[in-house]
Amino acid sequence: MASCLNCGDRFSVPAARTAYNDVLDGEGDYDTDHGGDLCFDCAIPPEIGSAMDHGRAIMMMNGDEDYDEDHVEKYL
Repeated sequence: MASCLNCGDRFSVPAARTAYNDVLDGEGDYDTDHGGDLCFDCAIPPEIGSAMDHGRAIMMMNGDEDYDEDHVEKYL
């Protein structure tokens, strides 16, 4: 397990690589962009992360994901 240089959380580099490359759908490369130094949450561009948080809040409102009132209030 690696430690994120930004937030200090421990994370799996292969899992971060896969998630990053999947979310960016070929528009970025985790190894080139971050070289295994950042966790997924710190590596993902802010505009993508914000859109993902907004989508999760909508899913919570629709009952497709466990409801978290704080998350919904923050991102909707």
